[in-house]
This record gives sequence, structure tokens and C-alpha cells, in this order.
Amino acid sequence: MGEREKVVEDRVLEVLREWEEYARRGNWRPRGYRIIRGPAGNTKVGEEREEEFMVVYRPHGVLYHHSLGKVSKFFRGLIEGKLYGTRCPRCGTVYCPARAHCWNPSCKAQPTEWVELPPSGKVHTFSIMLFSAEAFLEHLPFVLGYVQIDGAHTALPIQILTSPTHVWVGQRVRIKFREERKGELMDIYAVPVPGQEPPKWSCLHADAKAMEDLRRDLEKTYEFLQERFGITREMVMKRWEAPGE
Repeated sequence: MGEREKVVEDRVLEVLREWEEYARRGNWRPRGYRIIRGPAGNTKVGEEREEEFMVVYRPHGVLYHHSLGKVSKFFRGLIEGKLYGTRCPRCGTVYCPARAHCWNPSCKAQPTEWVELPPSGKVHTFSIMLFSAEAFLEHLPFVLGYVQIDGAHTALPIQILTSPTHVWVGQRVRIKFREERKGELMDIYAVPVPGQEPPKWSCLHADAKAMEDLRRDLEKTYEFLQERFGITREMVMKRWEAPGE
């Protein structure tokens, strides 16, 4: 932080005490190694020759701190339980997530203005996640969607709390705020508006084979969760109930 900046609100001291030393110690130098023997060579499976390999264990610790710059109000709004976007005063395009300047080439990076948006929208597109990086494995399966917030022209990446078999493009959703918020997109999630049914043109629901394949793959994910974490199917389904406002 430079001499010109002044702290307005500080919610990081406990984090610094806990993580600064950890980040300092994780300096990327090898702390140990292991020699293993395993298959090697460009051959058929089962016909490989064995060789010895060295595996190096290299701890890495990083404490990131970076400014959210001119879109800071969007993330502060999440903490406050409000959803903000930005509007271009020239072309009227509304961005959510917020952009500090308009991306319309004819506007020539026109600075935008802040607007508060309603906590509602519709699903623009989505992915059903049956596998993920290590940090999100226990949360499988989940729906990751892009939701077009009412009044906005762009789409917001957000988790949709619903059964993977009950989501479709155009589905109306409400935006909810988690009880504990830290100023990140995970502070919010979407839930479908009750009483909706999939339209006939929904690709997933109109294709019996696709739905059968999805249910089969979901079963494999449930088996994985049970074996790896002891998480049952019932526990997974419980997650699809909105956890808070």
C-alpha cells in the first residue's frame, strides 16, 4: 500500500496472522523426494518396461492480495446483499458482472455508471459438473450456469442450486445471498422459480438417451462421493435446498 492510500475498512488482519508465515515458508524449494518404480516406454499396456523415477515434493505457499479496482463496488455490494451492474451512458448496455468501461467498439471505452439490479434473471446456458478440481470434489454434482440478470445484457457465472436433471436454458431463477459473505461470486447462488416445467424444445429433456446417460453418470458420481467422502445421495439432494438468504 502506498503513502497516498488510506484504509477505510480492514477485515484482513486475522488472515495475515494465519497465512503470511505459511506463504513465506512455502518458497518452492524441494523439501524431500521419493524414488518410485513404474512402467515406462511407448508400448502397449501390459508390455511396458519398468524404470525408476524421482518424485520431488516442493511446497508452495502464496498469499495473494490484489485490488479489485474500478469494479470494487460490485464485490462490496455482494457483501451488503445487493447486486450491482454498470450501464454505458452512450449505448445503454448494462453489464453484470460489472465493467468499468463499455466494450462496444463504437463507444470507445466509455466509462460506465453504476446501477442496482434486481436479484432475478434467466438461465442463458449451463454445465452439469460431475467431476472437478480437488477443491470442489465434495460439492459434486452441481450445476454451473450463466444467468442473465433482469435488466442486464450480459450473463453472470453462478452456481444454480437444483437437481442436474431439472435445469434448462431460459429457466427463471432468483439470486440468493449466502449468510457469510466475503466479496466473491461464491457469495451468491441461484435457485429456480417454483412451478416451472421444461419446455418441449429443451435439448436435454427432449432427448431420452441424453437424460438416460445423465442419470447413469450421476449414479457414478454418487458412488464416488460415497466411497471417497462418505457423502450419501440423500445428503447431496439436501444441498439443493436453498441454505439461506
